[in-house]
Amino acid sequence: MSAFLRRLEAIAESDGMSKQQRIVRREQIRMLYDGLWQPVLASLIGALLLVMALWSVIGHSVLLAWLAAHSVISLLRLWLAIRFHRQTPTEQVRRCWLGWFALGAFAGGLAWGIAGLLFFSMEHYEYQAALAIILAGMGAGAVTTLSSVWGVAALFLIPTIAPLMIQYALVSSPVALFIAATMALFLALTLVVSRRLSLIIEDNIRLRVEVTEREASQRESENRYRTIFQSSPLGLLHFDHNGVVVECNDKLLEIMGAPREKMVGLDILRELPDERVKQAVGHALSEGFGYYEGDYVSMNSGKTMPLRAFFNGVRNADGDIVGGVTVIEDFTERKQAEATIHYQAYYDPLTDLPNRRLLLDRLSQTLSQSRRDGGLGAVLFLDLDRFKSVNDSLGHALGDRLLCDAAKRLTSLLRGGDIAARLSGDEFVVMVADLQGSREQAEHAARTVAVRIMDALSAPYVLSGRTLKVTPSIGYVLFPRAEETAVDLLKHADTAMYQAKAAGRARICGYLPSMQAEVERRVALEQDLRRALEQDQLLLFYQPQVDASGAIVGAEALLRWEHPQHGMISPEEFIPLAEESGLIVELDEWVLDEACRCLQQIDARDLPRLSINISPRHFNQPDFVSHVEALIHKAGIAPERLLFEVTEGVLIDHLLEAVAIMHALKRVGVGIAIDDFGTGYSSLSYLKRLPLDELKIDRSFVQDIVDPNDAAIVQTIIAISRHLKLDIVAEGVETAEQLAFLHANDCTRFQGYWFYRPMPLEGLTEALSVQRSASRESR
Repeated sequence: MSAFLRRLEAIAESDGMSKQQRIVRREQIRMLYDGLWQPVLASLIGALLLVMALWSVIGHSVLLAWLAAHSVISLLRLWLAIRFHRQTPTEQVRRCWLGWFALGAFAGGLAWGIAGLLFFSMEHYEYQAALAIILAGMGAGAVTTLSSVWGVAALFLIPTIAPLMIQYALVSSPVALFIAATMALFLALTLVVSRRLSLIIEDNIRLRVEVTEREASQRESENRYRTIFQSSPLGLLHFDHNGVVVECNDKLLEIMGAPREKMVGLDILRELPDERVKQAVGHALSEGFGYYEGDYVSMNSGKTMPLRAFFNGVRNADGDIVGGVTVIEDFTERKQAEATIHYQAYYDPLTDLPNRRLLLDRLSQTLSQSRRDGGLGAVLFLDLDRFKSVNDSLGHALGDRLLCDAAKRLTSLLRGGDIAARLSGDEFVVMVADLQGSREQAEHAARTVAVRIMDALSAPYVLSGRTLKVTPSIGYVLFPRAEETAVDLLKHADTAMYQAKAAGRARICGYLPSMQAEVERRVALEQDLRRALEQDQLLLFYQPQVDASGAIVGAEALLRWEHPQHGMISPEEFIPLAEESGLIVELDEWVLDEACRCLQQIDARDLPRLSINISPRHFNQPDFVSHVEALIHKAGIAPERLLFEVTEGVLIDHLLEAVAIMHALKRVGVGIAIDDFGTGYSSLSYLKRLPLDELKIDRSFVQDIVDPNDAAIVQTIIAISRHLKLDIVAEGVETAEQLAFLHANDCTRFQGYWFYRPMPLEGLTEALSVQRSASRESR
């Protein structure tokens, strides 16, 4: 019984299940309840027949009592089915419904088993035959109606058949033993058949679910295709094997200046006057590819416009061309831009490498050549990791020399026909042409080139007596790729490079089409963040810090972003984006300004200190300390009321500079705290050298404080702070258990939801006012 129940719990458990598994489970339970009336009705009829058959040989009171009990059980099972069907689909998959059904099945089986015990008599063979036949019939019926969950069928079959089987086995008669053995065989066979039927039902449900999901996925794919087709920034056109237009997107109608009615159904080969377009379509239908570029005169408006069009044949499963697709680009603006920049330099003045324009020109030529002769090539986009930090901390002159050295190393790796270019800042592109072999071999060759570049650029740079270590992040894409242009390839390589950065920097990553959506989302979010700074979408919340008595002794300023369309955006999403884009310095300065305004409005006796998070990039700015001094002077607040929280990351790359900045801040009067202590560098050697006021225990240790390892870490941090005479603040205190542990280990300050959630300035002032009033009353 316990094994069956554990099996049922495993089937009913929804946590950790995939969506498909939850659907299969729901269908199994629904089948049990949908078919419940049939076995219940058959059971009631069988019970009546059994009572009638035994009426003359069994006491009437026993028969009626058993029939009443059996009927109550049957009616309760029907009532349970009615209740089930009144539940929502979400509630129907709860574990209790399968458990209640199993209990009802067991009770029903037990009622029949009790009949086998009560009505057994070797004196009346003909009546015992009726009893055995009815019990066997009930068991056989259960196989067909209860097998969607095998454990439920077993819970009915065993108590139904086993009692009578045991009764026969206990009678010392060859006939009785034969009947007992037969019943045992019957029980075993019904359990095996039930198990097989259960597996068949489960597989059938799973197949139906998979088919349904596949059909939904196909519909979604079709809708996505249509959305992409209509949303494409290029004109897209689909024509059949006769050159008749079947479909086109809105951008193509805009380019052509023609209504859809004129474009759809247009016979390009017969009705279009431009022979060059006809020839390109003919090539696409005969050879699989056609290309057109030039000044096109619109049939509808007579307007002349420079167009570029790629015509690709569409092949069926047999490889026969059955139509084609066209990508049309109106590059009027590009022509004008090319005329404007025609006399500009084609080389980067700093590194003597080709610039973007020359790179695109060469890449376009190579791409066209690759399409003609079937050759393969690769575009590698690379960016120097943390170059901005080097540039900001060591000066632009040294940064320029670093770029020049990197350019020389790149040039030394090139073969004839390859090209290396500098796009902007620390971004470089390498085009590798004529990769030999299959596409897989070309992919391997491109990655090999990327590895060589990685090794060359990662070697130390010795500049003005300094040894610098800079690594590149590299993204690459093979070409040609369908109808994509050189610009498209650069975008793809750039996208792959950003994925390499996201994977941890100093990585190599090949382009996948799925990467583009994520990049576009991040770009849009970065633009929105810039607007947020200008349009007052940023908010500063405050989370109070309390002492052992629960009194507010400080607070931490926390940045929030209320997006006009997307609502509150998590700092975990936009802070890393701000750090990558350089916006973090502007965000920090805004927070500092708002925090100083807050301290202006709140008396120092109510809020002695306000903690502010400072990013490593902002902290290492040359004018950081002077900027802080100016803000404090402007606000007219005591500098001791400010506490800057910095992570251990500010100490990793430039420890000596960070120590100097901390000492300068201490001379101003500003306090320093190490935030999230224990999660990063965590070297005790630097703690002795830093002018710190406070350590903050990271919330990850507090949340898992019941874990012996985390508890030991927290105790160690508290002991270190006590030894170094530093204040200690535990972040993320959310439960009484966490608070009790911290109290017991002499932690004196706390921050977390157990006391206060982050709140706007009005909420903070109200909390301080309540505390002030309570303090007066206690006196």
